[in-house]
Amino acid sequence: MRLAFGRGFDVAGALAGAMTATKGKLPPGDLETEPDAAQSLFVTDRAKSYPAPDGKLTFDKLSSVFASGNRTRDDQPNHIRIQTKVPRELATAWEHMCPAQVYEVGAVDGKDADGNDTVEVKLAPSNCVQCGAITAKGGRLTPPEGGSGPEYTLT
Repeated sequence: MRLAFGRGFDVAGALAGAMTATKGKLPPGDLETEPDAAQSLFVTDRAKSYPAPDGKLTFDKLSSVFASGNRTRDDQPNHIRIQTKVPRELATAWEHMCPAQVYEVGAVDGKDADGNDTVEVKLAPSNCVQCGAITAKGGRLTPPEGGSGPEYTLT
């Protein structure tokens, strides 16, 4: 369905209906795909209009991680597989996508082949709530703590 909705809402409605009715055997055949990591990034300034965390209705990321009941150790082994020296645009995207403040844009480390600044990404894997957002742009999550994952508690 993601491929259909990439063509606009009107066309996607017809394609999605046909895909559902034919159980995926749409006559034109398979739609061309490309990896999510190959899609270009677009950056907006919407984050500037977000309200500051007040602790009553809006909360900062680390408070939200605590409220989630994530009980990982602070010294757990890193389970996030990413390149740590990446273009600033990508590092900023990872920082904004993550709901748990796992990624932090570090200092400028050099220039890439296109002349853009590269930065070092700092990680706090113990904050990770396994949302999987990083997988959209070239990262990979592996199970933390040897496969057990974070231990959530019901509150």
